[in-house]
Amino acid sequence: MTMRRHRLLRLAAVAVLATVVGACEPPIHIRLASTGEQLPSPEFVVSEPSQPAAEPRYSYVSVRDLDGTRMWALRKLPPNFKMSPARLSYGVPPDGFEELEPPQPLVPGRTYSIAVSGEGRGGLHFHIGDDGTIREAR
Repeated sequence: MTMRRHRLLRLAAVAVLATVVGACEPPIHIRLASTGEQLPSPEFVVSEPSQPAAEPRYSYVSVRDLDGTRMWALRKLPPNFKMSPARLSYGVPPDGFEELEPPQPLVPGRTYSIAVSGEGRGGLHFHIGDDGTIREAR
């Protein structure tokens, strides 16, 4: 009986470990491309620490107002096995992507979020100042 219990405990431990490891998604980081980003088309840099610098793996991009309004959305067209670009400009779909929602004008004084997902996921909140300059929102 102890041998059987030991085997069951070991099997349970392996199952728990497989579940925990399988549930992990690699993080994707997003930041403003520069401190001088401004309207109408700010640029963002997308990176994935588990990949080479210019090869993040994402297939969906969404920009939303903090009230939930979708401002712009796009997805990678299948089949597309190329890596996604490391730079994104608001309102400019990268090659191999299609717009699901055309870009709406970003409004000064508002805070927005940009999110990407695919092999992993990540996001950034950014605020647009009254003068049209953009900074990371905290």
